[in-house]
Amino acid sequence: MRVQDDSSGISAELLPRVFEPHFSTRSTGTELGLAIVRRLVESWGGLVTIDSAPGRGTTVTVHLRSWPEGGGDRGGSQAS
Repeated sequence: MRVQDDSSGISAELLPRVFEPHFSTRSTGTELGLAIVRRLVESWGGLVTIDSAPGRGTTVTVHLRSWPEGGGDRGGSQAS
């Protein structure tokens, strides 16, 4: 899944910090969104990536594993 905006973008200096809880360049909000997204997606075996540059906007991509048709336990647990 890919979410893209046409905002002012994120500088290279700030980009590594965007997943930190409470990190923000603004003074409002809890700024937990990307930290929560990353924790959830990684707990499901996925990956979240961000591509951004000033003046270009930002793209957040969520990579998740796909399950084969009719195969595997979709509940996240495996029987022994």
